[in-house]
Order: sequence, then C-alpha cells, then structure tokens
Amino acid sequence: MTNATPRTTTGHATWNGEQLLEAITFAARLLGHHRDRVNALNVFPIPDGDTGTNMSLTMNSSLDFAIKANATDTAGHLADRFAYGALMGARGNSGVILSQIWRGFADGLAGCDTINGDDLVRALDSARVKAYKAVMRPVEGTMLTVIRVAAEDAVKGGTGRALTDVLATALDGAGRALAETPEMLEILRQAGVVDAGGQGVVYLLDGLYRYALGNTTIDEDSTSAQIGAEMDFLDNVAELHGEDPFGYCTNFMVFGEGIDFEKARETLNDMGQSMVAVGDDTVLKVHIHAENPGEVLAYALTLGYLDQIKIDNMTLQTEALKEQRTDHASDRPSWAGSDIPTEIHGDIGVIAVAAGEGLAQALLSMGANLIVMGGQTMNPSTEDLLSAVEALPVNQVIILPNNKNIILAAQQVTELSDKEVRVVPSKSLPHGLAALGRFGFDESIDENVAEMTAALMDVRCVEITTAVRDVELNGVDVKEGQLIGLVDGDLVASGDDLPEIVSAAFAALGDVEPELLTVFTGEDANDTESEALEEAASALYPDAEIEIIAGNQPHYHFVIAVE
Repeated sequence: MTNATPRTTTGHATWNGEQLLEAITFAARLLGHHRDRVNALNVFPIPDGDTGTNMSLTMNSSLDFAIKANATDTAGHLADRFAYGALMGARGNSGVILSQIWRGFADGLAGCDTINGDDLVRALDSARVKAYKAVMRPVEGTMLTVIRVAAEDAVKGGTGRALTDVLATALDGAGRALAETPEMLEILRQAGVVDAGGQGVVYLLDGLYRYALGNTTIDEDSTSAQIGAEMDFLDNVAELHGEDPFGYCTNFMVFGEGIDFEKARETLNDMGQSMVAVGDDTVLKVHIHAENPGEVLAYALTLGYLDQIKIDNMTLQTEALKEQRTDHASDRPSWAGSDIPTEIHGDIGVIAVAAGEGLAQALLSMGANLIVMGGQTMNPSTEDLLSAVEALPVNQVIILPNNKNIILAAQQVTELSDKEVRVVPSKSLPHGLAALGRFGFDESIDENVAEMTAALMDVRCVEITTAVRDVELNGVDVKEGQLIGLVDGDLVASGDDLPEIVSAAFAALGDVEPELLTVFTGEDANDTESEALEEAASALYPDAEIEIIAGNQPHYHFVIAVE
C-alpha cells in the first residue's frame, strides 16, 4: 500500500494561492479515491469510524472553507482557511490529527503571498511539531511517524530547492516510514498491514507532488467515491435538537469581510429559536428556526453574500411526523425530534454521544441534557460537538464522547468555545453511564469532572458484534462473518456460537464478581439471542442482577455494562 508516483524533480518551482488550493484539492481527491483502501488497513475486525472515511470527511470540510476564499488570496491566507475548516470538520482521531497537521502547515506559511521550496520545508516541519503536540502520548508507528519522517527528510534536503524537489524528498521519507510502521507497532505486525492513517498521509503528499508535476489524472480503479467540495457543517443540527412546532428551519452561509460575529449572533438569536452560528469575521454558518425567514436572510445580506440556503417548513414537517409517530412518541430522544432544553437544572450541562434510541434514552434518563447522534461508524465532527455545546443554555458543559475515537474531536471543542467545556474521556456507553451516575448538580465543574472520571474505573464493557474482515490479533483467529467478543475494546474471542463467545468474553474480565449486568440489545438482536446471552451470563454470575434494555444500537448485537 506504500506505492506512490515515480520521482522526478521537474515541475513547479513555486505556488501562488490559487495553485496551492488546486494542489490541496487534488490531494484530497486522491485520498478520497483511495478511501476504501485506507479503510481496509484498519486493524480491528469491527465496524467502526474507518480511518479513510474520517480523513476524507475532514478534508471535505477543509476544502469547503478554502474554496470560498478569493482566488487572488495569498497562499498563507488560503492555508489558514483550509486549516480552520479541517479543525471544524475533524472526525475521529485520525481526522483530528490531520487537522493539526494542516494547522501546523498553515502556521508555517503565515504571511506568505506565494510559496517556494523553503516555505514548504518550513510548513512541513511546523506540521510535524503541531501534530505531535495534539496527542497527549504520541505513539510511533502511526501517522505521526509518517509526517515526522517526511518533514525531517525535507529539512535534511537543504535550502534553495523547488517545490517538486522538496515534495519528492518528503514523499520518499513518508513512504519509507509507512513501510516501517509494522516494525514499530506489534498490532500492525500481527495484522500484516501498515498504519491506515499513515497511508492516508502518503496519499495526500503524493497528491501534492503529482499536482506539482502536472500529473492530475487518477486511475479509475477504485469503487470509493472521490471527495467532493460540499461541506456537511451542521448536517445533524436538526437531530441535535429537533424542530420547533411552527416556522421555518433556515440554514445558510454568509461570506463577507469584517463581520462582527458576536453582534451578528446576538441579532440572529433575537429573530428566532434554536439559533446556532459558527464562524469568524469572514464567514458564518447559521441554523435558526424563524417564523419569517425572509427577515433573517435580509439581515444576513447586510453582512455579505449568501450561499447554501436551505429552508424547510416545520409546520408541514411536524404534521408528517405526527402521522408517523407511534404510541412511543413521548419517549423519543433529543436527537430525534425534541427541542433543546430551554432550562437546565443547575449551572452545568452534559452532552453525550450515542447511536441508537435506547442508548440515548438511557443517557437522558441518567441526566444527560443533549444527545449528539454518532458512534462507531459515523464519528461526529468537532463542529457537531461544538454546535451542541453552543446550543445549551448554560456556560459550563461536560462532554461524554462514549467512544475512544471521538475523544480527540471532543477535546478540540474546549479550545473553540467561549464556554467552559470539559471532556470526561468515556470510551463506551457503559463508561458514560457510570460517569453520569457520579454527576452532582450542586458540585462545581472541577468536582464533577474529577468524580465522573474516577467513575470510569468502576465499570467494564463487554461487546458482541460480527467481524467485518479476517484478521489474527492477540492470538485470536477471526474470520469475516464470525461473532467476536471484546472486553474494554480488546478482542478476546471469536466463533459461531453466541453462548461460547459470551462465556469467553466474561472469562476475559478476570476475577470479578459483578453486582449488576446491564445488557443493551442491538437493532439486529433477536429474542432467542437475548435469552441465550442471559442464560450464559446467569450461569457464570448467579448472584448478579441482569437487566436487559433495548438499546437499538447498530452493528453491535450486545453492549454489556459490568458493574
């Protein structure tokens, strides 16, 4: 998977802003074209937020911001807009790290009208530094290693070189580092693959290099869709907090110069309900429920020109929803039709991530105020989480990611919001529920974060799902289509017999005597499977109370909280 374009140093010597944008756009297209190949390198045989998909979606967001800049803008300004878009659209750990690579890249080009080889070397080295700072405990053998070696080789190449020469050197270093990732990480060696994020970085560098050569043809040998330039900002705002009973759900973007963001946000907030706005002094993305969308758009036109206007009649939507509702309408979670809470008990709001109506209900019942739809196969972006934070009517917010691949994206929100935002690093739904059990309305945010983080140690998580690929990992031989058992995210068992997988997974917990087993059944789990799991669990832990709840989560037949 490390193959790249044969090296030559003829081609572009410098880039202006327009050429830099074209280069990055082509690099994004190349990555998007090979998205499925990158996804296939994921080590774990579980359905998850695949690396190729997350990196492509992150690039998608960044491109949208960059292409809205003026074609005559400087290279430095375009890089800055691109980096901001990458941060807002970052999905999953790989997307967040990629956004920091681009932020460092942009910092290295600050003030540049055009860029030459020396500027590019500085940008790559800055990208290396920023990427490593983004991770609390950097791990070698990942995309961090690939960008580090690429930058180091570019620096060693010396000064006074053309862009193509610098890119050729960086790409060679990246390819060499990628090939060595299995030697650095045992899990990659066992799976027989190189690092997926590192492969994505190689594709991006290869795209930049190919553009510099004038070679922008992509062989149509992959079924994955090429990346587009459409942004998915705030796509799930309606899911975050639903629709008001009447009026129009109005979404649009404003592009201008010198926009007073705070004043615009205050003015728009007075024009309707459930207003969410993100952006800066040059661009705003707005979502608002208004009875008079014309008034809203007329005001927006005073700020600049409009784009991506979308207006939905919520009265008609409400009537349609009423026809579709069952007797369980009052039980729907916050992302499936109810409003953002206008009042919250206490001064601290809690946002939790969940996939599945039952899981959302469990989190809401334990005290979460707002649910962001997302999880294993579709990680919410940084902007999705930021929008939820801004929507809550409090100035202190705690985020429960409930997935290890969402924690980094959540942590970016702490730097982007004017509110005081903290992240409790919950890696699963059971951990999120345990954390909520320690939340105290009368406690400070510092006290709550400390208590909730400590609670993560009080629960273990067992998951049963179906393997999506063959792999041998941790001594477990897995075939596609088999059931697999995971304990706290680690693969421990595989096979075709559910009771055996359940027993093996519980055995992997070690010497524990649980008082309570809470079983969340997935959308594809049937009564026979649930009964078989309950019997297996009862045989192992006869004194434990077993509670079975319809979680309706996708992909995972069972998610079990062991307390």
